[in-house]
Amino acid sequence: MTKPTYNVLVIDDDEEEYRVVSRHLRKASAATYAVTWIPSYEKALAEALDLNHDICLLDYHLGEHTGIGLLRAMRAVGYRHPVILLTGQGNIEVDMQAMELGAFDYLDKSGLTAGLLDRSIRYAIENHRVREELRRANEELERRVEERTAELYRSNLELEQFAEVVAGDLQEPLRRVLKHVHAYAPAANSDDPHKAAESLREMMHGMMLDVRNLDLLVTLVLEYSLTRRQRAPFDDVDLAAICRDACQRLNDSIKKAGARVEIGDLPIVKGDSRLLMGLIENLLDNALKYRSERPLEVKICAMNKGDVWLCQVRDNGVGIAEEDFDEIVVMFERGDDEEPAQNPGIGLPLCRKIVEYHGGRLWADSGGEVGTTICFSLPVS
Repeated sequence: MTKPTYNVLVIDDDEEEYRVVSRHLRKASAATYAVTWIPSYEKALAEALDLNHDICLLDYHLGEHTGIGLLRAMRAVGYRHPVILLTGQGNIEVDMQAMELGAFDYLDKSGLTAGLLDRSIRYAIENHRVREELRRANEELERRVEERTAELYRSNLELEQFAEVVAGDLQEPLRRVLKHVHAYAPAANSDDPHKAAESLREMMHGMMLDVRNLDLLVTLVLEYSLTRRQRAPFDDVDLAAICRDACQRLNDSIKKAGARVEIGDLPIVKGDSRLLMGLIENLLDNALKYRSERPLEVKICAMNKGDVWLCQVRDNGVGIAEEDFDEIVVMFERGDDEEPAQNPGIGLPLCRKIVEYHGGRLWADSGGEVGTTICFSLPVS
């Protein structure tokens, strides 16, 4: 069996006692020792931290100083090696001071033997190794606890903010349903049956879209709560099929507007088909609502941009100024007295939430009076 080799630092101002310690270490049978000698307090304080060694044998008497004083000074500047204190005479008080400063043993030189010194050094080194592992493990545990505590704080703060925003987001479609009812109730009671029927149809269309948006918001809240734990994988969704279904749901409004919707080549993406249907339906509904005097034309297309699909819904309507778009897609940035063309309702903010939930982003590329292109990205996989 190969004997381990240890580097021993001896700090002793008496050269003869240093030689005695060296002879004991040469006679040791369980390990091989390489010895380095430092003869003074001052030299030890200057060099001990930089010397390569596994353990320090420290004499109690160092001229005008003591080994206890040196050990205290070395510990103060970060010295972490194991230490065995050597003395010419036993003293329980010195023994206790040495232990308090982290010395692993206290040996009387008068009774020192090769076997005793060998065993004491090996035990001290192994004890120190175990203590250092425990210290590092405790430091790592404390670091993880601090990180987890900070993470929980951030999570709770985020949850509070999210709950506040969601409460307002869920209220908005309900307010809009009530506005529809109040706006169209007088017309619905009109003596003109055609006017009443048309008002009721418009009211029902607006209410159905707002209720569907409310349903989508609830879905997003539920999905968001799942992402804080574990969300089920997305399904394959055919965007072209989604667009055809959305056109079918808005068929009456498309016919009434005399609009033409062109569906280009669209990819199959990973996502939630219900939410993506709400996305396309809201974008189409916005184009229908805020059309210009010219016949409305809408084109839905997509192109591959490396790791994302760039999807576009282009129309030739009244347009949205790009500088206004960021405010429009944020809930509660609208006033009740805004002009209809600048008040797209809950649709665009909801669209933004749906796209972000799928790992993309939504923005506008507007031509002012010549229409608007709503762009959104979706991951390729």
